[in-house]
Amino acid sequence: ADFARATGVDVSMISRWLHGRRPDPASLERVAETLGLDQDALLAQAGYRQPPRHDDPRIATLVAKVRQVEWTPERFLIVDALLDDLRQRSRRIPVEQAALPGLGEV
Repeated sequence: ADFARATGVDVSMISRWLHGRRPDPASLERVAETLGLDQDALLAQAGYRQPPRHDDPRIATLVAKVRQVEWTPERFLIVDALLDDLRQRSRRIPVEQAALPGLGEV
């Protein structure tokens, strides 16, 4: 019942899922938002989309985080500027040589 309230999905629908019925995409989007999961990955697991292709699992983690942000114009400009700066730096310093805080060795 708590999960149903948190997601806004009816308890009877969740019961159907537990008995083998595939959740609809709109319900999966609410579940992903409630649990902080990647919507594309969840929709792919349910068979609605192709799995996202990320060779590096760290990239998949970043993409999932980006999708969870409530994007205001200011936040977009900040992240866009940060990414531009990182791209410029990566041209000067090979990624293999750059220190990546919190990630240990690459």
